[in-house]
Amino acid sequence: MVKMAALSGEPMKSCFSYNELEQMLENAGLLIYEHLTPDNINHLFFTNREDYLSAFETIHYIHAVKK
Repeated sequence: MVKMAALSGEPMKSCFSYNELEQMLENAGLLIYEHLTPDNINHLFFTNREDYLSAFETIHYIHAVKK
């Protein structure tokens, strides 16, 4: 996936665990409000598709809010 991102012109420059991201957000005065895992993303956005598209297995979506 890193190679694919680089080929698209958006190289991945970092990667964080959930705990690392949670700590960085907390240090910035934010809290995780919602966390979507690849399974959640597939269920919400890719269910019943008839093509090959699905969520990337390493991408998570985080919705953060001010404390």
